[in-house]
Amino acid sequence: MTAFIQSFSASSLRYLAFIALWLLVWWAAVLMEYLPYISLWYPPAGLSLAAFILMGSRAFFPVLMASLLAGYWMYFMDGSSLSFVQQSNNSLMLAAAHTCAFAMGGLYFRNTIHRWHTRQLPQRILYFLIITIVTTLVGAWFGVLAFYAIGSMTWAQISHNWIAWWVGDLVGAMVLAPLFILILSRVWKLDVSWLKSRDANPIKANVYRELWSRKLTLIITIVAIVMIADYYYEDPAIAYFIFFISLPQAWLVFTESMEHTLISLAITSTLIAIWFGVIGVTEHALTYQFAMCVIAANAYFSLSVPTLLNQNRRLDAKIKVDALTQVATREHFLKQVEHKLASKRERDFPVSVVLFDIDRFKVINDTFGHLVGDQALVLAAQSIRSNIRDYDLIARYGGDEFLLLLPEQRLEQATLTAERLKHQLPAIATPKGMVQLNASFGVAELQPNETFEDAFQRADTALLIAKRKGKNQVVSSASHA
Repeated sequence: MTAFIQSFSASSLRYLAFIALWLLVWWAAVLMEYLPYISLWYPPAGLSLAAFILMGSRAFFPVLMASLLAGYWMYFMDGSSLSFVQQSNNSLMLAAAHTCAFAMGGLYFRNTIHRWHTRQLPQRILYFLIITIVTTLVGAWFGVLAFYAIGSMTWAQISHNWIAWWVGDLVGAMVLAPLFILILSRVWKLDVSWLKSRDANPIKANVYRELWSRKLTLIITIVAIVMIADYYYEDPAIAYFIFFISLPQAWLVFTESMEHTLISLAITSTLIAIWFGVIGVTEHALTYQFAMCVIAANAYFSLSVPTLLNQNRRLDAKIKVDALTQVATREHFLKQVEHKLASKRERDFPVSVVLFDIDRFKVINDTFGHLVGDQALVLAAQSIRSNIRDYDLIARYGGDEFLLLLPEQRLEQATLTAERLKHQLPAIATPKGMVQLNASFGVAELQPNETFEDAFQRADTALLIAKRKGKNQVVSSASHA
C-alpha cells in the first residue's frame, strides 16, 4: 500500500510538472504573438506531440488539462465578460481540438515506429517529419474551426491566417519535439533508445565540448546580423540569409552530441522568435518559419550521417575481411592481386601463389563438431598470417581452402615458405585431447605473360597431387611438370 501511494504521488507530481511546463511554453508563445492567436513558433505543439509519442494515451489527461487551463488563462488576460460556464465550454472545445489532433499524430507514430529497424535512423527521421507535418496541419484546422465555433474567428480570418497558424505549429513541433522527448524521458525514466541509432559512434567526452559555446555563438551572431539587417534595410531578400545558419549548425551536428544539437536548435529558434517580436519584421514571418523548419530537418538528417558512415564501414569490412578467420575475403584478395600484378609489370619482380587446405577437415567437423572445425580454421589462419611478411597476402578462398600471394619469391623460395608454414601449424584442443592440424600445399610461380588464373590453376593441380600423395605435403608446379 505504501509503495502504491509513493508511486501515485510521484506520478502526480510528474503530471503537475508537465502541466506547468506546458503552460510555461504556451505563455512564451503568447508573448510572441504577431497575429491574434498566432506566434512565429508554437512550443506547446512540440510538447504535446512529444508527450503522446513518449507516454502514449497517458498523455491525454495532462495535455487536455494544460490546454484547458490555457483557455481559462486566455479569457482572464482578455478580461472576458463571458460567464464561467461559457468560458469552460469554449476552453474545453479548444483544448479538445488541440489534444485530439496531436493525440492522433503522436499515438500513430508511437504505435508504428517500433516496426522500423533501430538502425534505420534516416527513415525514422523522415517518418517523424511527415507525421509532424500532417499532425500540425490537422491541429491547425481543428484549432481554427474551434475558434470559429466559439465565435472568436470569422471565415475571412480563417482563410487569411490558417497557413500562418499551421506553420507556427509546425515550427514548434519540428524544432522542439525531439528535445521535449529527451526531457520527458528523463523525468518519466522512459526508454528512448529508438530515438538513437546503435551505429553512431559515441562522442568522446570533452573532445569538442569546449568549442560548443563558440559554435552556438556563431549561429546566434549570424541570426542577429540577419535580423538587424532585415529591420534596417527593409529588403525582403535579406531575410533569406537566415538559411546560412545551416552551415555552422551542420558543423555542430557533426562534432557534438545529439543532445547538444537539439539544445542548439531550441536556443536558436527561441532567439529568432524573440528578436522577431522585438524588431517587428512581421512581413517576413513565413521566411523565418520555413527557415527554422528546413534547418531543423537538415540537422536531423545530418545526425544520421555517422550512422550511414558506420554502416558503410561495416559493409566494406564484410567485403574485405572474412568474418570467421579475419583474413581477406576471396573478392578482396583478387582485387589486391590485380594491384600487385600491375606493380609486377612495372618493377618486374617474381610472384608466387600458394593454395592450401586443412587435411581431413571433414573428419574434424564430423568427429568433434562444427565449433571445433571453426576453431581449426581460425587457428590455421592466425598461424599462417603471423608467419608471413606484412606485404604477403592471405585469403580464405572457400571452406577450408586458403590462398597466399608471395611477392618477390620465386618457386623455390615459395616452396620453402610453404614447408615452413606447414610445420608451424598448431594443435587444436578437442574433447578427446589435442589434435595436430595438418595441411597440404600447392605452389606455383607466376610466369611471364601468364595470368593469375593460370598460376592459380597450376597451384590447384599441385594441391591435388599433394592430397593424392598422402596429404601433409608441399608440391610445387615445377616438381610434377
